[in-house]
Order: sequence, then structure tokens, then C-alpha cells
Amino acid sequence: MEKWRFLEVDWLSYAETAIYRPVLMRAVGEGIVPETVSFCSFPVPSLVLNFFNDPRKEIDLEFCRRNRIPVSRIISSGGPIFGDTGYIFTFLHLKRNNPKVPADVPKMFEKTLIGIAKGISDQFKIECRFRPLNDVEVKCEDGLWRKIGPSSCVYEEKAVQMGSGIQVKEPDADLIATAITPPPEKFVDKEAKSIQERITYLGKVVGREIDLQEIRDIYVDQIEKVFQVELDPGELTDNEKRYYEEMEREYTDDDFFMERSEDRFGDIPSEVTRKSIQFKVPGGPFIRIIVLEKDDRIKDMIISGSIHASPLRPTTPIHEIEKALTGQLIDKGLFESEIGRVMGRQGFHIAKVSPEFLAQKIYECALS
Repeated sequence: MEKWRFLEVDWLSYAETAIYRPVLMRAVGEGIVPETVSFCSFPVPSLVLNFFNDPRKEIDLEFCRRNRIPVSRIISSGGPIFGDTGYIFTFLHLKRNNPKVPADVPKMFEKTLIGIAKGISDQFKIECRFRPLNDVEVKCEDGLWRKIGPSSCVYEEKAVQMGSGIQVKEPDADLIATAITPPPEKFVDKEAKSIQERITYLGKVVGREIDLQEIRDIYVDQIEKVFQVELDPGELTDNEKRYYEEMEREYTDDDFFMERSEDRFGDIPSEVTRKSIQFKVPGGPFIRIIVLEKDDRIKDMIISGSIHASPLRPTTPIHEIEKALTGQLIDKGLFESEIGRVMGRQGFHIAKVSPEFLAQKIYECALS
């Protein structure tokens, strides 16, 4: 049976996984380490922004800084996530060409999370399900399905990163709701309409304290079953430790952190008009589009939100679409053509978002 490496990581904050993730992607992609599953628990609370999140809109950045809550931007997809000492996150870093790896991000979510939900249901005798695109939910006493875990996934040329989190112990829901500031559109296709209503924790539904090692065992068991592999305990190699030191400066740089914010526009000239829309794709991501318009052309633009796109390095479909449309006349047919050309590149994918749909939304924004 195929063997993958298994690592238990308890020395990093959730924010510091911003560095750990690309280290593993590089090492697995280069083939210098086995495919790896990492079970992570965290010594202190912190927060991560996924790659397309705007740090000035998705979270209350000043609140986080005042309260010394570490925040990092990560090379992954989805929305902001708060990770405290009662939260775990499990990574799968796999070779892209492994036949056990599904064809795309939605299929990877489905394959992995159906297994995790089944493991939780069987272990604790509760109702737990995978809810597309990327949530794990449990059925609560009031009959509502609530989220206990976010997930993220990215496909690069040589490696894939799949991540799944579970809130095991009681979080400070009011603190999270103050730190993370989602717009109402985020909840339009969900039963709950706020963070406090939307999230719960596994221990509450089960009705007892749960040791994090119980969750570790569920992940190990289900990953072995779903992917038909054996997980072998291991350690980080010297090369991976060196990669971590090399990448630490790059992924804690302020320019990298603020890249999806409007700060990059600088001062907007009086003859330029700023326009914006935001919306929730049914069963898919929340997206925000900001366009700077001058003389019926797009002068600049930013697309942000809880977007699941691949690849994320060395460039992304979102960045390439922004480049392709900057300077163009405001024309829906032209937008469709340019976005279709970008999305036609090998390996380029935005989950639940077609070129036609995105072109229509950008056109609506530019005309608003």
C-alpha cells in the first residue's frame, strides 16, 4: 500500500502556517519528501487571510492589531479563518500527478470532506455532512445545520494543498465576529445570517469535552480509507527547515499582506470614477469587484473575496484577468473573450465561476 508521511505540528500559530504551507508545497512538488499529511494544533489564537481576501474589508485589521491578534496572508483559497487553541487544521500536500488526486478543487473538497464528515458522524453518533463548496456542518438541537470547519484547496503545477479545519472546543464567537467582518451577502444562501449564528463547535453538539487527539485519529483513519494509503509518522527534513527560514521574510512582508487592498490604487484622480459591487455566487464564493473607470475604459481593478482559484503561483487566474481587462473599453463581449482566453490556460480554474458569469458581473460593476 502507498505510504504518506504524517506530521503532528503544535509549535506554530495558525497565522504562522502562512509560511509552513508553501514550504510543504515546494518540498512535495520537488519530490524531495513524501506526500504529507500534517495535523496542526495551535498554542495561541491568530487569524489568517486567504489569498484573495482584502485585509481592510474582510477583517477589522485595526482591532486585531490593538488586541495583538496575529494576522497573516496565506497562499490558499477561501475566506478569513480564526484559529484558537480549540481549533485544529489538517493539511494534505500531494503530488499533482498522483492518480489518487481528483481532477479539480471541487472534487477534492468532495472526496476529502465526505470522508471526514462520515468519520465525525460515526465516532460521535451525530449528523455531520459535507456542504459544497467547502464546509463541514453538523445538525444542531434547533434543527439548523451549522459550520464546524472551513476548508481550502489549491492546485499548482506540481503539487496540491488540501486543508480542513474543525472547531473542536468552544471559541470566543463575539471576538471572532468582531475580528472578521463578513458582508450580509456572505450568508444569502445559508440558514444562519451572522457569524455567531453560523458557527458552532463540535464539543457543544456532542455534549462533552473532546480531546484533540480524538480528532487526529478521525483524520488519520478517514484519509487512509478515502485515499487507500498508510500514514507513516515522520519529521520535517533539514531542507524543509531551511525553506522555512528562506520564506519567512517573503510571506510576512507588508506589501504581500496588503496586495488585495485598495491601498495599491494610491490617490484616485478626480477624473477617475470608483465603482464596486459585491455578491455571493450560489453554492460558491463571495466576490467583490472594484473598478476604476475613466473615459469608458477600465483604468484599474481589484477582484477580491473568498475565491477558490488555481493556480496561486507564480500567478493566478484573478491577477491575469485583471491585467487583461485593465485599459480595455467597457464591453461585455470583450470581457467574455478576454476572460475566456485567460481561463483557457492549462490548469486555470475558478470554482463555481464561469467566464460568462464573471464578465457579466464586471460589466455590471463598470456600468453601475
